[in-house]
Amino acid sequence: MVFSKALASLGVGAAKVDTRLEKAKFRQGEMIQGKIFIQGGQAEQQIDEIYLYLIVQYYHEGSQSEYVIEEKRLTDLILIAPREIKEIPFEFQLPYDSPISSYGSTLYLKTGLDIKMAIDPGDMDGIDVEPHSIVDSVLIAAERVGFQLYSVEYDFEHYFSRHPFVQVYKLKPSGRYNQVLDGLEFVFTAQEDSVDVIMNVDRKAVCFMSSMEEALDLDRRLVPFTVKQADVDAGGLVELQNRLEELITPHLE
Repeated sequence: MVFSKALASLGVGAAKVDTRLEKAKFRQGEMIQGKIFIQGGQAEQQIDEIYLYLIVQYYHEGSQSEYVIEEKRLTDLILIAPREIKEIPFEFQLPYDSPISSYGSTLYLKTGLDIKMAIDPGDMDGIDVEPHSIVDSVLIAAERVGFQLYSVEYDFEHYFSRHPFVQVYKLKPSGRYNQVLDGLEFVFTAQEDSVDVIMNVDRKAVCFMSSMEEALDLDRRLVPFTVKQADVDAGGLVELQNRLEELITPHLE
């Protein structure tokens, strides 16, 4: 028994953890539900804490970085007998400001057991985070107006957030807008029933003055507005499309 405990403290024959999620795809703000399975090793072990971390991996300045978006700790002390299997259900809400999954951005849930005087076992499960439903509606309306989403990128300098970054949705113009605009950028701050939007209207250089503005990075116009779920439900995409056009039009000249 003493020898088994000694090995367990080194990670040999120690408890193992496996987290199983009900699904792998979630919207911003949705509840994540799953179960944590703990399998005992060769000796009885005391688990002081179970922790869950929501982590995003991204590339910045040529290197990969990790950032903890949210953490949840289950603090009940657990004794796990040799080869015993314990099943622990859990749930927590995916933050509304969670980054969405995109090229160069990976999100996963990390599960760990805090066992004193031992190597802590862990498990990692990738998840796919989709935009808030109102964000989807804005992007669909923008596409109908004439702007196609082509990239979602991290910005570390120009916008305020509780995280060290925000995600910027970049759209390219078509049709009549292609002659006067280089594109649109959206930054979304979602809540349960509404989304605050900062729309960046990037004007095309068409004369000497606008060329000077572009050189000095003064050719962008920031347009803040809010979209409520009640408005989307009442007016649908047509009203949202009309609203976007009304917000964009004053910045075409």
